[in-house]
Amino acid sequence: MSISTRSASALLPALLALAAAASLALPARADGPSDSEPRNWPTITRLVADRYELAGQVFTLRVYAKKSDYFNCGYSGTEGRLMAFTLAGGPFETVTGYMPAELGKVLERVLAAAPPEAPPQITVQVTFDPQRLSEVCIDQVEILKWSRGWQYPPDTLAPDRPDPARLPTAEKLQAIAQPQLWKDLTNVETAPVGQQIQIAGGARLANAMHCAFRGAWRTHWALQLHDGRGRTVHAYVPKSDKARALVDHLALVRDAPLTVQARVVKVAMSTYCTPQLEVVSWTLLDTN
Repeated sequence: MSISTRSASALLPALLALAAAASLALPARADGPSDSEPRNWPTITRLVADRYELAGQVFTLRVYAKKSDYFNCGYSGTEGRLMAFTLAGGPFETVTGYMPAELGKVLERVLAAAPPEAPPQITVQVTFDPQRLSEVCIDQVEILKWSRGWQYPPDTLAPDRPDPARLPTAEKLQAIAQPQLWKDLTNVETAPVGQQIQIAGGARLANAMHCAFRGAWRTHWALQLHDGRGRTVHAYVPKSDKARALVDHLALVRDAPLTVQARVVKVAMSTYCTPQLEVVSWTLLDTN
């Protein structure tokens, strides 16, 4: 886990309380939400998942910022010439942004002058440098511009405020999940490796490409499924127009009940790699 991810709890105490909130509303035009969450669209998780396709494009993000000392991968050895900042743009959603030191020092002073309980709202324009993309440091961007306040230009979209009532609670998930299948699937000894199964649970967009799907950024999107009892499994959806609609939905909703048909895969002779799912089809569920 990178320093930028570990810093999220320090940056966003107000946002973390909303981390489990969900909304089924489509993004709507907005002049600027009044609450403490910037609600970016595309979300940071969504941008990172598609960084190879989006490299070189410029995106506007509303964030909280904190100075960082994370210089690694494509930005290793740039200390002094560049400054690094953790940019938190939603619950548990961060990237590390790099900008020229002369611009970064101004932002550093702005952040230092603000009281800890009221960090300044910052709008940044960022891009993934095609020459610095990494399979290891997945969350690194160039900061092209920054300004104080959250700006929502007319041509940008912001998701509506999350609706906690739509959250797939543990009770709702336990009503649709199959306890024995979840138990078997998350046990290396009993997992039905090689078989196709149907399983239901909560689904979140993720950025964990590892084991059998290591480096599959260009071919799959990653999901994290959970059963409401603390069990989780990573699932991977082959990229397609239909799958993009699912991924966009999950990026907005953050946690939605889902049934998937999937093949169980596992790296042979590995004690580190747990069973994973390659999704064949899916159905979004309404548990309300």
